[in-house]
Amino acid sequence: MVALSFGACEKDFLAIDPQGQTAVNMVVIDLPSTKAAVMGTYSLLQSADYYGRTFTVLPDLMADNMYISRRNSNRYTSYDQNILTTNDGSASGAWGILYQTVVNSNIIISKGQQLVLPETQKAEMQHLIGEVYTLRALAHFDLLRLFAAPYNATPDASHIGVPVVTESGTSKEDIISPRRNSVKEGYGQVVSDLKRAITLLPEAAPVGFSASNRGHIAHYAAKALLARVYLYMGDWLNAEAMATDVIASNRYSLLSNANYATGATNFRTQNNPEGIFEVQYTLTNNLAQNALSSFLLQGASYGDGLATDDLYNLYKSTDVRRSFMAKSKRSSSGGEDPAFVITKYNNITTYEEGVKVIRLSEVYLIRAEARAKQGKDALAAADLDVIAKRADATKASTTETGQALQDLILAENRKEFAFEGHRLFDLTRNKLGFTKYRTGGLTIPIPNTSLTTILPIPLSEMNANTNMEQNEGYIKK
Repeated sequence: MVALSFGACEKDFLAIDPQGQTAVNMVVIDLPSTKAAVMGTYSLLQSADYYGRTFTVLPDLMADNMYISRRNSNRYTSYDQNILTTNDGSASGAWGILYQTVVNSNIIISKGQQLVLPETQKAEMQHLIGEVYTLRALAHFDLLRLFAAPYNATPDASHIGVPVVTESGTSKEDIISPRRNSVKEGYGQVVSDLKRAITLLPEAAPVGFSASNRGHIAHYAAKALLARVYLYMGDWLNAEAMATDVIASNRYSLLSNANYATGATNFRTQNNPEGIFEVQYTLTNNLAQNALSSFLLQGASYGDGLATDDLYNLYKSTDVRRSFMAKSKRSSSGGEDPAFVITKYNNITTYEEGVKVIRLSEVYLIRAEARAKQGKDALAAADLDVIAKRADATKASTTETGQALQDLILAENRKEFAFEGHRLFDLTRNKLGFTKYRTGGLTIPIPNTSLTTILPIPLSEMNANTNMEQNEGYIKK
């Protein structure tokens, strides 16, 4: 499987050539080397092919929140036009980096659990293994979201998913050509890994790093991610229970209305108290011209992504989140004027700006949706208002019930997580069609039966793996 070859990128800890049959024991041999291996796996999430850009941009661009300027660098333009093909580089890059995350996690789990360590090091090793179980779960979950139909696309989730890979070797004999598992099997593995992680990660405090460090996974980060997974599965009771555990832990707190967008500690600040898990960057370890801020911010390297009028008009003037966009113009001649430019990410000097994987506001809205789907309307409305009133102090209390309340929760998700990589998945898991907006007022209707909301299996993978099946929307007729 091409995606399961081990890269030799400087940031990858597994600089192992399978044909050289280098023993992985030379990589994971003690606690320090395991810590380095885990950090190397975290670094994969920084990639522009993963949370660093592609995985954060595509769910908004392929939906109704973002479009590509007519003056562009030719990045993601096929997604903007809804004409994706099997040789698309962004889909291939995402597939590769996601499976590299899985492979690294597999080897750390396998080798780390076999190490004989002094008693004083066992707690930290257990924590590291818990972090990696979570990273493997996250990668499989993100693969399912990108390359497979939602869990509820069939009544029993028996439709085709992605290969679930839980064992990996390091020699050429270990390269595998797996078939695609069902979506049910994929989600089952994700849930199993997260449950395992929760048992390994202590509730009291993380081991090996500060509790204020949101760049590492701790106990309640695994629970928050599991709450999201249960929500995507339609398991409302468990989604509510996991979300309640996270909220009741009091480990995290919402930013205030005054601080949310512009305070000294705000949404953009790494390790802010609202963050549960984020992908972090430093002065010496960042994406620079490939960063989100470089792609979205006008006057930066590219500035290609623009907000749709439809999204901007959803916010009231009193909503602080509207300040993450501005009515202006596309920088450089020939661009849109006027346009709603995106300012949610704005650090183009040091690039020390984290990408939020999950934060407390999402946990409240997970619980709101799970409660609403169970008919607990009053409790759901209360959770919704925690987030909606934080953003807009003038908002009246929610009185809607039933489907009207569920629609409000979905709209609040759109407003709260614009440009954070949620929108497409919220639409597809709710079986909703939508309008894809493009520059110049062009639109593309995307029905809820569309096959183009799922990415193609990369052509290189199809050529290398005879067991691989292509997604239906990309099979040549």
